[in-house]
Amino acid sequence: MNPKNAISQVSLKAPAKINLFLAITEKRDDCYHEINSILSTLELSDQITLLKTGKRDEITCNCKEDNSLSGSNNLAYRAIEEWRKFTGDRTGVKVSITKRIPQMAGLGGGSSDAVATLRALNIINGHPLGQSELLGLAEKLGSDCPFFLLNGLGHARARGEQVTNLSGPRKKELDGQRIFLFQPPLGFSTSLLYEEFAKESSYCDSIWAEESVEQWKSGILPACKLFYNDFEKVILKKYLFLKPLFQELEKCFGLQFHVSGSGSCCFSFAPPEQSANQVMNVIKKSLGENSHFWVSRICFG
Repeated sequence: MNPKNAISQVSLKAPAKINLFLAITEKRDDCYHEINSILSTLELSDQITLLKTGKRDEITCNCKEDNSLSGSNNLAYRAIEEWRKFTGDRTGVKVSITKRIPQMAGLGGGSSDAVATLRALNIINGHPLGQSELLGLAEKLGSDCPFFLLNGLGHARARGEQVTNLSGPRKKELDGQRIFLFQPPLGFSTSLLYEEFAKESSYCDSIWAEESVEQWKSGILPACKLFYNDFEKVILKKYLFLKPLFQELEKCFGLQFHVSGSGSCCFSFAPPEQSANQVMNVIKKSLGENSHFWVSRICFG
């Protein structure tokens, strides 16, 4: 049996991510920004189902939870287009997205969906591409896409596309860690926040950033002391309701919340004995019933 014809449908998880550490160290000549970041995947995930159809060249992308994510504007659709350009494959496919990761949240949902689509295409076609080729395609889709092809814990540099897998004690330290997440009833635009950050010109010292990450990697710095996000300089100044809420959550529960990526989702490590409902009630009281709250875990599988 031809392996390319053996499978007609593949369903994969597309995990969310959080940035445990995110330093923005300079603006590059290509108008992107140089970053230094530690990223980890979460149990919270979308579901991507890819189905072969009988129509040559067909691409269908559907998201039943949010119709605005259906069609050619979805990054998963672009992933199929990039796959076809590279491989020449013209098999008709339909991708269905079950959406659980919020949009404009700094959790990488769109990028993760696109990379899961690439992985599904590779599986459904009998694994014609190796890891390096898939990484090349992922980089064309977005700077944070290569991370989602790796093992769930990574150190990202340059625009975010240069990612090193992390393992050993640091991975063991984080695996299964309980996480509280909340999102205000609005999303943040990454490009606009980068513009605001560039105006502030408060770039992080690259040597300090690298030393901080290396101290954590070597075990000198525990994960809870690694938390840092340069975007908070802009976000906490622009969205004035967040800092008092962070302070209240620390005062009431000892929880230290931070923004993930460019936001608007915020996260904190959460001890197993801490009641999620108590924390959620404080957040809903502050941000309203249209805000969202999740309990998740760091998960690498």
